[in-house]
Amino acid sequence: MYQNKYLTGFTPTVIQSGSTYVVDYGLGTCHYVYTKIGKRIKQDILQLIKCDMWKVISVINDEQQLNEGDYKDLNMEIRTHSLNEVTKFISRRD
Repeated sequence: MYQNKYLTGFTPTVIQSGSTYVVDYGLGTCHYVYTKIGKRIKQDILQLIKCDMWKVISVINDEQQLNEGDYKDLNMEIRTHSLNEVTKFISRRD
């Protein structure tokens, strides 16, 4: 199981708006849609199409000064965490 390092104080909600899944962190959002990929074997994947998390990153930076390496880790954590939240949301509906 993935362990959060930076997003521990945030509890996002997920809503579906048309074909878009929005992960709302209160101060920022990540948007996902299903996209078909593959030439011979088609697969539906969740694709991150928009991520507006600068306020969340600013709050985290105010709490603990981030360096360049931290920003890379935080970026990956945002992507992983938000995708996990969407996946949980979809699995609960099915």
